[in-house]
Amino acid sequence: MPPPPYTKEARKAKYEGIAVVEAIIELDGRLSNMRIVKSPGLGLDESVLQTLKKWRCTPAKGPDGKFKRTSIPFEVTFRLGSGH
Repeated sequence: MPPPPYTKEARKAKYEGIAVVEAIIELDGRLSNMRIVKSPGLGLDESVLQTLKKWRCTPAKGPDGKFKRTSIPFEVTFRLGSGH
């Protein structure tokens, strides 16, 4: 799960903060129906969405032990000097 890259605008503004994206973890671990809930702006929305398309997660198991699609929020933190 690589972190999303900083944009030139965000780096110039020395932005640090959190983006929140709601997404569905599909049965194959891919994320779908991604929606920005908290936007950092500065071009980071697109950076976050493009990066989340590459992420793979473990789907949740229901009470019957079978995997199921699950909607969850993802918080992505941006910090200068943390390798982003």
